[in-house]
Amino acid sequence: MTAKAKSGGRYMKKPIRSKEALLNLVTVLALLLAAGLTFRERILPALREYSVVDPGEAVPSGLRLEDLTTGDTVELVDLAPVTSLAVLASCPSCERSAPVWREALEAAGIDGIRFIAIAIREEPGTRVWLQRQLPGIRAFRPVEADRFLDLLRIEVVPTVLTIGDDGRLTRRLEGAIPPGEATALLLDNTAGARGTAE
Repeated sequence: MTAKAKSGGRYMKKPIRSKEALLNLVTVLALLLAAGLTFRERILPALREYSVVDPGEAVPSGLRLEDLTTGDTVELVDLAPVTSLAVLASCPSCERSAPVWREALEAAGIDGIRFIAIAIREEPGTRVWLQRQLPGIRAFRPVEADRFLDLLRIEVVPTVLTIGDDGRLTRRLEGAIPPGEATALLLDNTAGARGTAE
């Protein structure tokens, strides 16, 4: 009886151990899945939010732009002080905003005004559209578009970003703005740059 009980006990323990190992494996997989979801849903967005540039903060180096005319690349911060208009050629709101900026540039006097257009995505006809809508203005596209849009929190177009001569983002304005405000932005950023230079 004892020999049978022992051997029967051994056979009984193996299925229990297999079930425990399977439960442990399922638990570990569930924990890994939960950790992965937490990282993706909570930690990554928090890290992205931490790295977003808000007004008053320095524009990071490494945000490179390609000149649509020459193909040369330059860092956004190296263009400071500058007012930039982020646009998309196929965007109806950008189409409506372009005449406002043309008028503002004429009113402010294009000489001495640091203003650029940034095509957030180069679509067919983008260069022609920019030349027609904002003649004489340097036009660029971000080399790493996703990083550029994320860091500068460009979620809609048009978006205006003004960067002071110290390389800090001074303003972010989304959507269409009235002509008077566009002119004031251009003059304000230019006056600030001249004041610091003097």
